[in-house]
Amino acid sequence: MYKQCHCGGMMNLSFRLVIFEGVLEIDRVPIYECELDCYHEVFPAIKADLKALLSSLKQQGKNGRIIFTEVNELAHLIFDIYRTWEQSESLSFEALLERKSGERINLLLDLYGCAKAMNDSGWMGDISNRLAQMSNIVKDRQFSEENQRFTY
Repeated sequence: MYKQCHCGGMMNLSFRLVIFEGVLEIDRVPIYECELDCYHEVFPAIKADLKALLSSLKQQGKNGRIIFTEVNELAHLIFDIYRTWEQSESLSFEALLERKSGERINLLLDLYGCAKAMNDSGWMGDISNRLAQMSNIVKDRQFSEENQRFTY
């Protein structure tokens, strides 16, 4: 997955270890990195979730190491596609992410229905959080489609 950098170069998707305040390590954070000027940025659709996680962990006084793909549904999906996707495939990374995102959202909605039928509020809350994380990719896609429609 690629993105244009402010310097004109291409930014590639990769996963990095983020060290927060020297006491907390967040591994497998999806980022874009530019090959030309060493510029890095967090994958936009997970940025708010990462900030919320860091704030929560700071308030709790946590330290150590966290695997971000284990606590963030969208990061997990992106990482799974990243590990298995090859450029020779017929679908682009972006198209595959869009398709897999829809499939994951449908699965989570089905699971939510099961949790609701079982009256399991804890499970329903967990699934709601996962759906909220997945909604970021949908919002980003809708925003970029709107911008493309109004670009002349």
